[in-house]
Amino acid sequence: MTHLTNSEFETNYRDAMRPVLLRGGCATWSACQRWSPQYFDQVAGSLTVPVKTIDNGDIEVSSWRLAEYVRLIMEQPPRADEVSKSGPIPYCHDIPLLGLVESLAADCQPFPAKFLSPSYRQHWWRYSQFFMGPAGTITPLHFDSLLSHNLFFQIYGTKRFTIIPAKQAHLCGRRGWRWFDVDPEQPDHESFPQYRQATPVTITVSAGDMLYMPPGTLHHVRSLSASISFNIDWHTERSVIDALAKLPNEIPTEVKYYNAITALAVVAKIPEAITFPLYRPYLSYVS
Repeated sequence: MTHLTNSEFETNYRDAMRPVLLRGGCATWSACQRWSPQYFDQVAGSLTVPVKTIDNGDIEVSSWRLAEYVRLIMEQPPRADEVSKSGPIPYCHDIPLLGLVESLAADCQPFPAKFLSPSYRQHWWRYSQFFMGPAGTITPLHFDSLLSHNLFFQIYGTKRFTIIPAKQAHLCGRRGWRWFDVDPEQPDHESFPQYRQATPVTITVSAGDMLYMPPGTLHHVRSLSASISFNIDWHTERSVIDALAKLPNEIPTEVKYYNAITALAVVAKIPEAITFPLYRPYLSYVS
Protein backbone atom coordinates (compact mmCIF):
# COMPACT_ATOMS: atom_id res chain seq x y z
CA MET A 1 0.00 0.00 0.00
CA THR A 2 1.29 3.45 -0.86
CA HIS A 3 -1.37 5.94 0.30
CA LEU A 4 -4.17 6.28 2.84
CA THR A 5 -6.59 9.11 3.48
CA ASN A 6 -6.92 10.26 7.07
CA SER A 7 -10.32 8.59 7.41
CA GLU A 8 -9.06 5.31 5.88
CA PHE A 9 -6.16 5.27 8.32
CA GLU A 10 -8.37 5.99 11.33
CA THR A 11 -11.09 3.48 10.45
CA ASN A 12 -9.17 0.61 8.90
CA TYR A 13 -5.95 0.67 10.95
CA ARG A 14 -5.84 2.96 14.01
CA ASP A 15 -9.32 2.15 15.35
CA ALA A 16 -9.13 -1.46 14.10
CA MET A 17 -5.73 -1.89 15.80
CA ARG A 18 -4.15 -3.25 12.59
CA PRO A 19 -0.56 -2.54 11.52
CA VAL A 20 0.09 -1.19 8.04
CA LEU A 21 3.16 -0.46 5.92
CA LEU A 22 2.94 2.45 3.48
CA ARG A 23 5.56 1.89 0.79
CA GLY A 24 6.99 5.25 -0.21
CA GLY A 25 4.73 6.98 2.32
CA CYS A 26 7.34 9.66 3.06
CA ALA A 27 9.54 9.25 -0.03
CA THR A 28 8.79 12.75 -1.32
CA TRP A 29 10.22 14.41 1.78
CA SER A 30 13.43 16.42 1.48
CA ALA A 31 14.71 14.32 4.39
CA CYS A 32 14.87 11.26 2.14
CA GLN A 33 17.26 13.09 -0.17
CA ARG A 34 19.22 15.07 2.42
CA TRP A 35 19.58 13.01 5.57
CA SER A 36 22.64 10.82 5.98
CA PRO A 37 25.17 10.29 8.78
CA GLN A 38 27.37 12.96 7.17
CA TYR A 39 24.46 15.41 7.07
CA PHE A 40 23.92 15.04 10.82
CA ASP A 41 27.64 15.52 11.38
CA GLN A 42 27.23 18.90 9.63
CA VAL A 43 23.98 20.10 11.26
CA ALA A 44 24.31 18.61 14.77
CA GLY A 45 27.80 17.14 15.12
CA SER A 46 28.60 19.20 18.21
CA LEU A 47 25.59 17.89 20.16
CA THR A 48 26.20 15.39 22.95
CA VAL A 49 23.71 12.53 22.75
CA PRO A 50 23.07 9.36 24.73
CA VAL A 51 24.09 6.16 22.95
CA LYS A 52 22.76 2.80 24.12
CA THR A 53 24.35 -0.62 24.14
CA ILE A 54 21.82 -3.42 24.68
CA ASP A 55 23.33 -6.73 25.77
CA ASN A 56 21.34 -9.68 27.12
CA GLY A 57 18.59 -7.38 28.28
CA ASP A 58 20.89 -4.92 30.02
CA ILE A 59 20.94 -1.34 28.68
CA GLU A 60 24.08 0.73 29.15
CA VAL A 61 23.99 4.42 28.25
CA SER A 62 27.05 6.50 27.41
CA SER A 63 27.44 10.07 26.12
CA TRP A 64 28.91 10.72 22.68
CA ARG A 65 29.35 13.78 20.51
CA LEU A 66 27.20 13.10 17.47
CA ALA A 67 30.21 13.69 15.21
CA GLU A 68 32.08 10.88 17.01
CA TYR A 69 29.15 8.55 16.55
CA VAL A 70 28.95 9.36 12.84
CA ARG A 71 32.61 8.29 12.53
CA LEU A 72 31.71 4.96 14.14
CA ILE A 73 28.96 4.46 11.55
CA MET A 74 31.28 5.24 8.66
CA GLU A 75 33.87 2.76 9.96
CA GLN A 76 31.40 -0.13 10.13
CA PRO A 77 30.72 -2.59 7.27
CA PRO A 78 27.89 -1.40 5.00
CA ARG A 79 25.72 -4.53 5.33
CA ALA A 80 24.47 -6.49 8.33
CA ASP A 81 25.73 -9.79 6.90
CA GLU A 82 29.29 -8.40 6.97
CA VAL A 83 29.18 -7.31 10.63
CA SER A 84 31.44 -9.33 12.93
CA LYS A 85 30.01 -11.12 15.95
CA SER A 86 32.22 -9.24 18.40
CA GLY A 87 29.29 -8.02 20.49
CA PRO A 88 26.47 -5.48 20.62
CA ILE A 89 26.90 -2.32 18.57
CA PRO A 90 26.38 1.07 20.26
CA TYR A 91 23.14 2.58 18.98
CA CYS A 92 21.95 6.21 18.84
CA HIS A 93 18.47 5.16 19.86
CA ASP A 94 15.33 7.03 21.01
CA ILE A 95 16.87 10.52 20.90
CA PRO A 96 14.56 13.60 20.80
CA LEU A 97 16.78 15.11 18.10
CA LEU A 98 14.07 16.83 16.07
CA GLY A 99 13.01 18.62 19.24
CA LEU A 100 16.60 19.76 19.79
CA VAL A 101 17.18 20.83 16.17
CA GLU A 102 13.70 21.98 15.20
CA SER A 103 14.74 23.09 11.71
CA LEU A 104 14.88 19.38 10.78
CA ALA A 105 11.08 19.27 10.79
CA ALA A 106 11.04 21.35 7.61
CA ASP A 107 12.67 18.38 5.83
CA CYS A 108 9.65 16.20 6.70
CA GLN A 109 6.87 17.80 4.66
CA PRO A 110 4.09 17.15 3.92
CA PHE A 111 3.85 15.50 7.34
CA PRO A 112 0.70 13.39 7.96
CA ALA A 113 -0.15 15.26 11.17
CA LYS A 114 -3.83 14.32 10.96
CA PHE A 115 -2.90 10.68 11.54
CA LEU A 116 -2.08 11.82 15.09
CA SER A 117 -4.45 12.95 17.83
CA PRO A 118 -5.10 16.72 17.80
CA SER A 119 -2.91 17.55 20.80
CA TYR A 120 0.20 16.26 18.95
CA ARG A 121 -0.35 17.93 15.58
CA GLN A 122 0.90 21.51 15.91
CA HIS A 123 4.39 20.58 17.17
CA TRP A 124 4.56 16.90 16.14
CA TRP A 125 8.38 16.94 15.97
CA ARG A 126 8.63 17.59 19.70
CA TYR A 127 7.17 14.12 20.33
CA SER A 128 9.49 12.27 17.95
CA GLN A 129 12.35 9.95 18.80
CA PHE A 130 15.29 9.59 16.44
CA PHE A 131 17.37 6.53 15.54
CA MET A 132 20.71 6.41 13.72
CA GLY A 133 23.19 3.58 13.61
CA PRO A 134 25.37 1.29 11.50
CA ALA A 135 24.38 -2.00 9.93
CA GLY A 136 23.77 -4.72 12.48
CA THR A 137 22.23 -2.65 15.27
CA ILE A 138 19.42 -4.53 17.00
CA THR A 139 16.58 -3.59 19.30
CA PRO A 140 15.43 -6.85 20.96
CA LEU A 141 11.78 -7.85 21.16
CA HIS A 142 9.74 -5.29 23.13
CA PHE A 143 6.67 -3.10 23.08
CA ASP A 144 6.58 0.68 23.49
CA SER A 145 6.58 1.77 27.13
CA LEU A 146 3.34 3.77 27.23
CA LEU A 147 1.26 1.24 25.23
CA SER A 148 0.85 3.99 22.66
CA HIS A 149 0.31 4.02 18.91
CA ASN A 150 3.57 4.08 16.92
CA LEU A 151 4.05 5.89 13.60
CA PHE A 152 7.51 5.08 12.24
CA PHE A 153 9.37 6.77 9.35
CA GLN A 154 12.38 5.18 7.63
CA ILE A 155 14.48 7.93 6.05
CA TYR A 156 17.84 6.37 5.13
CA GLY A 157 18.82 2.72 4.77
CA THR A 158 16.79 -0.39 5.53
CA LYS A 159 15.50 -2.11 8.65
CA ARG A 160 13.88 -5.49 9.22
CA PHE A 161 10.98 -5.58 11.69
CA THR A 162 9.55 -8.72 13.20
CA ILE A 163 6.16 -7.83 14.68
CA ILE A 164 3.90 -9.90 16.91
CA PRO A 165 0.36 -8.97 18.04
CA ALA A 166 0.00 -7.66 21.59
CA LYS A 167 -2.34 -10.50 22.53
CA GLN A 168 0.52 -12.98 21.98
CA ALA A 169 2.86 -11.36 24.51
CA HIS A 170 2.38 -14.27 26.93
CA LEU A 171 4.02 -16.58 24.37
CA CYS A 172 7.28 -14.65 24.14
CA GLY A 173 9.10 -14.94 27.49
CA ARG A 174 8.26 -11.60 29.02
CA ARG A 175 10.89 -9.96 31.22
CA GLY A 176 9.94 -6.94 33.27
CA TRP A 177 7.51 -4.40 31.90
CA ARG A 178 8.21 -4.40 28.16
CA TRP A 179 11.10 -6.68 27.13
CA PHE A 180 10.95 -10.30 25.96
CA ASP A 181 13.55 -13.06 25.96
CA VAL A 182 12.51 -14.76 22.71
CA ASP A 183 14.74 -13.90 19.75
CA PRO A 184 12.35 -14.05 16.75
CA GLU A 185 15.27 -14.43 14.35
CA GLN A 186 16.52 -17.57 16.13
CA PRO A 187 13.77 -18.74 18.50
CA ASP A 188 14.76 -21.22 21.19
CA HIS A 189 11.73 -23.50 21.17
CA GLU A 190 13.20 -25.68 23.90
CA SER A 191 13.28 -22.76 26.36
CA PHE A 192 10.10 -21.16 24.98
CA PRO A 193 7.92 -23.96 23.56
CA GLN A 194 4.84 -21.74 23.72
CA TYR A 195 6.39 -19.47 21.08
CA ARG A 196 5.44 -22.06 18.45
CA GLN A 197 1.89 -20.70 18.79
CA ALA A 198 2.94 -17.14 17.95
CA THR A 199 2.39 -15.64 14.49
CA PRO A 200 5.33 -13.28 13.84
CA VAL A 201 5.39 -11.26 10.63
CA THR A 202 8.67 -10.04 9.13
CA ILE A 203 8.64 -6.73 7.26
CA THR A 204 11.48 -5.02 5.41
CA VAL A 205 11.13 -1.25 5.82
CA SER A 206 13.12 0.75 3.28
CA ALA A 207 13.99 4.43 2.90
CA GLY A 208 10.81 6.42 2.25
CA ASP A 209 8.48 3.90 3.95
CA MET A 210 6.08 4.54 6.84
CA LEU A 211 5.03 1.83 9.29
CA TYR A 212 2.13 2.02 11.74
CA MET A 213 1.99 -0.33 14.75
CA PRO A 214 -0.95 -0.45 17.21
CA PRO A 215 -0.50 -0.15 21.00
CA GLY A 216 1.31 -3.05 22.61
CA THR A 217 2.64 -4.52 19.33
CA LEU A 218 5.80 -6.51 20.03
CA HIS A 219 8.62 -5.68 17.63
CA HIS A 220 12.22 -6.76 17.08
CA VAL A 221 14.25 -4.48 14.80
CA ARG A 222 17.51 -5.08 12.92
CA SER A 223 19.30 -2.51 10.76
CA LEU A 224 20.27 -4.19 7.48
CA SER A 225 22.44 -1.20 6.52
CA ALA A 226 23.42 2.11 8.05
CA SER A 227 20.06 3.56 8.96
CA ILE A 228 18.28 6.78 9.97
CA SER A 229 14.67 6.85 11.12
CA PHE A 230 12.33 8.36 13.65
CA ASN A 231 8.99 7.57 15.20
CA ILE A 232 6.24 9.20 17.21
CA ASP A 233 4.57 7.43 20.13
CA TRP A 234 1.09 8.94 20.50
CA HIS A 235 -2.19 8.24 22.25
CA THR A 236 -5.86 8.50 21.40
CA GLU A 237 -8.45 8.87 24.14
CA ARG A 238 -9.14 5.14 23.89
CA SER A 239 -5.52 4.01 24.03
CA VAL A 240 -4.50 6.21 26.97
CA ILE A 241 -7.57 5.15 28.99
CA ASP A 242 -6.78 1.49 28.18
CA ALA A 243 -3.17 2.02 29.29
CA LEU A 244 -4.22 3.69 32.56
CA ALA A 245 -6.63 0.83 33.25
CA LYS A 246 -3.84 -1.76 33.40
CA LEU A 247 -3.31 -3.36 36.81
CA PRO A 248 -1.25 -0.88 38.86
CA ASN A 249 1.22 -3.51 40.06
CA GLU A 250 2.12 -4.34 36.43
CA ILE A 251 3.12 -0.83 35.41
CA PRO A 252 6.27 1.13 36.34
CA THR A 253 5.58 4.35 38.23
CA GLU A 254 7.14 6.43 35.45
CA VAL A 255 4.81 4.89 32.86
CA LYS A 256 1.76 5.67 34.98
CA TYR A 257 2.99 9.25 35.38
CA TYR A 258 3.61 9.91 31.67
CA ASN A 259 0.30 8.33 30.69
CA ALA A 260 -1.48 10.50 33.26
CA ILE A 261 0.17 13.59 31.74
CA THR A 262 -0.86 12.41 28.28
CA ALA A 263 -4.44 11.92 29.46
CA LEU A 264 -4.49 15.55 30.58
CA ALA A 265 -3.60 16.58 27.02
CA VAL A 266 -5.60 14.04 25.01
CA VAL A 267 -8.71 13.55 27.16
CA ALA A 268 -8.96 16.70 29.30
CA LYS A 269 -7.63 18.96 26.50
CA ILE A 270 -5.20 20.77 28.82
CA PRO A 271 -3.03 23.06 26.64
CA GLU A 272 0.27 21.75 25.30
CA ALA A 273 2.11 24.66 26.94
CA ILE A 274 1.25 23.07 30.29
CA THR A 275 1.48 19.35 29.49
CA PHE A 276 4.53 19.12 27.21
CA PRO A 277 7.13 20.34 29.74
CA LEU A 278 5.87 17.60 32.07
CA TYR A 279 5.93 14.99 29.28
CA ARG A 280 9.31 15.99 27.79
CA PRO A 281 11.45 13.78 30.12
CA TYR A 282 9.71 10.71 28.68
CA LEU A 283 11.58 11.31 25.42
CA SER A 284 14.84 10.48 27.25
CA TYR A 285 13.36 7.81 29.53
CA VAL A 286 15.34 4.56 29.57
CA SER A 287 13.28 1.48 30.39
